[in-house]
This record gives sequence, structure tokens and C-alpha cells, in this order.
Amino acid sequence: MQYIKHLILSALALNMLSCGFLEDKTKDFNKNKATKSQPEVQKNMNDYIDSYDIIPNMTHPKLKLLSSAFKKQEHRFEIDRCAFKYNGKSFFIGDTMEKIKSIFGAPDSPHVPTQNIKTVRIQYKELKILFKFSESDKKLKAFKISFTNQYDGLLPKFNIILFHNVPYALSMTLNEFMELSNLDHNKLRHNIAAFYIRQKKCFPTNSEYTIYTSLDSEPIYNSVGGGHITMRGDFKPESSKLIESIYIKKEKLK
Repeated sequence: MQYIKHLILSALALNMLSCGFLEDKTKDFNKNKATKSQPEVQKNMNDYIDSYDIIPNMTHPKLKLLSSAFKKQEHRFEIDRCAFKYNGKSFFIGDTMEKIKSIFGAPDSPHVPTQNIKTVRIQYKELKILFKFSESDKKLKAFKISFTNQYDGLLPKFNIILFHNVPYALSMTLNEFMELSNLDHNKLRHNIAAFYIRQKKCFPTNSEYTIYTSLDSEPIYNSVGGGHITMRGDFKPESSKLIESIYIKKEKLK
């Protein structure tokens, strides 16, 4: 009987030690997990903003020719980080609807219906540009310039725009355009639908807003499998499509 009692006490002691050991290991694991996750969160927050400047590649043989051709156009769009121009007249995110109309004239379709009741849109069909304003104060919060006739059958009245002083001809692929600047696929972000830049330099340091610029060129991916089980594989930076439009908006940091 004494022997059995001794075995039971030994088993209980081992069980308590085991639980304590596992508890300590669990605490260590959770501690290590929290420690390791913290730098990753910080990295993601830092990576949320693009701080680089887009600079023309002055050595590229096409740059001077395209820049000269741009100046000869009747309709000239210039897209920079914070300021935008049409035929030399500047406008900005946050401008009033009246200022936009003073630059572009009377819109083709004022107050375009939208599902978002907080947004008012005006459109200039021949110039292929659409503006979005806040319903409350009629301040510009986004605009889009289209380069294709795919949706409305209208060809653009311009062949070249300036993007951060880099000329983009409507016949160029994204990669061809990037050759004219210091942009590359290590800088330019992308999702499954487009490439984009998110910059904060247009706002005060403590601001929670950025300027989000989307270059609407669908990224190309390798295909995995085949037939009914074809899946999207790795991104193919060596291939690219035309830029169909540029979309710019004021975006709140999340």
C-alpha cells in the first residue's frame, strides 16, 4: 500500500512539473512571437508610403523627342506629385468645383449619378477626364484621365502626357515608359489590377492623408497548371501592358 501511495505521489509531482514546464514554454513562445511580430508591423507601416522622387532618364534617346512633341499638342496634361496642369493651368486635390470649371469649361455631364451619395462627379468626355468631388463642400478628391476608347468609343485628343516630367506616349507599355525614368519594379507597387504610388509629401508631416496614384496597366503573371485548373503564378516583371488610364485620389491612411 505504501508503495502504491509513493507511485501516485510521484506521478502527481511529475504532472505538476510537466504543466509548469509547458506553461513556461508557452509563455516563452508567445513572448518570442510578440517580439518577432513587432518589427514586421513597423516594417509594413514604413513601407506604406513611397518617399522617392520620379526623375526623367535624360540619357534615353526618346526623351527629348517625346518632350518636344508634347509641347506641340493642343491639349496638354501634366501630372506631378501634388500639382496637375491642363494647358499650363494648375489645379490641385482639394480645389473647388468652380475652379475646375474655370480651367476646363462647362462639363459634358454635370453631376453624374453615382451609387456613392457622398460624391459628385463631372465629366469632360472629349478630354477623357472625370472629376470626383465631395458632396458636402464640392472639393476635388479624385480624378481619372483615360487613354483608351474601349469604354466610350472616343479617341483621346492628345498622344502624350507628362507624368512627373516624364513623357508617356499612349502607345507605350508600362515597361517602356519606366525606361524613361528612374522607376523600376522594385519601386513601383502593384496589385492584381494595376500599379500604384502612394506619397505623403503633399500634406503636413502629421497629416493622415496621402496622394494615391494608380497607373492602370494590368500586371502580367505566369500561369500555373492548365485547362480548368489554371491558376495565377508569379508576377512577370519582364512583361507589361499599355497604361489604360491614370487615377489619382486623396487617400486616408489606415
